[in-house]
Amino acid sequence: MEIISYNINGIRASVKAGLIEFIESTNADVYCFQEVRCGEQLAREVLFKEHEQLDFLSSAVESKMKNYTAIFNCGNVSGYAGTMILSKSAPDKVFYDMGEFWKDDEGRTTTIVLGELAIVCAYIPNGNSRLDFKMKYLDALTKYITFLAKDYDVLCAGDYNIAHSEIDLTNPKECSNKSVFLPIEREAFSKILKQGFIDTFRHLNKNLVKYSWRSYRSVYDKSYNSWKYRIDYILASASLEKRLLSADILEANASDHLPVLLELN
Repeated sequence: MEIISYNINGIRASVKAGLIEFIESTNADVYCFQEVRCGEQLAREVLFKEHEQLDFLSSAVESKMKNYTAIFNCGNVSGYAGTMILSKSAPDKVFYDMGEFWKDDEGRTTTIVLGELAIVCAYIPNGNSRLDFKMKYLDALTKYITFLAKDYDVLCAGDYNIAHSEIDLTNPKECSNKSVFLPIEREAFSKILKQGFIDTFRHLNKNLVKYSWRSYRSVYDKSYNSWKYRIDYILASASLEKRLLSADILEANASDHLPVLLELN
């Protein structure tokens, strides 16, 4: 089973930049997307060619997209945040938000249940202007996935907006006072791991240096030495440790983020 998490930074822009082709070529079982940044109706039109303005998409691509059940949680803030899951298997259950632990109108958290597996798609807030909001969200997310782990094997995939260790960014000293690498943020991430969750990429790639965010400029100018971060993760509950086969960060140009891949037995 393959799961891909990808902050697409706007579904309309990412489709124009090759998102549909990326989905077709990777053909994962589940995709967790963050930053949909539009309402559900428009997102469906863009993704599944339900509007005549998108007739440039080939019928072959359209057919493959229809193999997926789509779950949207676009929120109520126009053009902002939002999460989406594509799954080849229809979910047994779908949860929006985090129940008693957290409620917001930005569509930041969506969960599907496939048998004994719960997959959470989470878009953790950026802390540059709303650090307190980010920390409260992280606290709620930790409680929520710990609660889920009592009944399910859990994967929590998303853009965490945190580089956990120095190996996870290019300029740790310069970022020590910058949201993404603040001690309080890193401690919150460590707290999730201490609750029995595994950073699957680092667990399977101990010393591999790869990043999941880079500036748009570096996409087109390979000589540009931009700051880079690994801030996108797929965390797994300890119950899944023996089933983890491989983890990687893939090359793609549909966003300033890169897709994170996990293969499960």
